[in-house]
Amino acid sequence: MRGVLLIASDLRDADMRMTDLIGADFRDADLSGANLIGSIFLTQAQVNSANGDIKTKLPPSLSIPKHWLN
Repeated sequence: MRGVLLIASDLRDADMRMTDLIGADFRDADLSGANLIGSIFLTQAQVNSANGDIKTKLPPSLSIPKHWLN
């Protein structure tokens, strides 16, 4: 999924383990409940631009943004 535009996409509960996400645009994408553990090249900036929830699984190097907890 390199460089793919996922702007405002519904990715709820998506299994994105081991997916190459370099350059993917997640602005306003819904990652609620998605599994991103093991995804490759996912950045904190990409995560911060998306929407998600406490059930979204992120790689250990990334943090759940505060706006996901509201």
